[in-house]
Amino acid sequence: MGVEAQTLPVGVEQLDHYRVADLMSGTLLTAYEGWSVKRLAAFFVRHDISAAPVVASDEELVGVVSQSDVVRFESRSPTDDEIQRLIRQYCGPYSAELTPQEVTHLKEKASETCTVNSIMTPQVISVEASEFAGKACATMLEKNIHRLFVTENGRLIGVLTAMDCLRKLVE
Repeated sequence: MGVEAQTLPVGVEQLDHYRVADLMSGTLLTAYEGWSVKRLAAFFVRHDISAAPVVASDEELVGVVSQSDVVRFESRSPTDDEIQRLIRQYCGPYSAELTPQEVTHLKEKASETCTVNSIMTPQVISVEASEFAGKACATMLEKNIHRLFVTENGRLIGVLTAMDCLRKLVE
């Protein structure tokens, strides 16, 4: 799903002096749809990331998976502290991420047989590297998401995060 035409929020229009390729991170770690949830949680901890695009064995982009997907998968009820952290993480613009210890705890409890494919979000919102950055950032605001996967001629080449946009705005 690509970025649609829209009016830019005040302040974001200054990012249209840049293309997505100027702000994105080209370092992209991918998860595989056949991995166990336990392996995914270990991957998040090892690389200190909160989400990853999901690819099939043929490298086709098939979804996105995040720490919150692992939390939802977890069979036990989250503690009040975990709930509050998730609320801050996904509702506030400067929210805190789950700590590595929390993700490690989830990793230890995760099923070895449940796969990433069963917990991922199959809809991937992506943007072309040549798109104006302001338009891409406005899409993140509109859809209440933290990242857009960046493609070039249909090939996944990077990720643009809300922090990338914020960083450029305060430069």
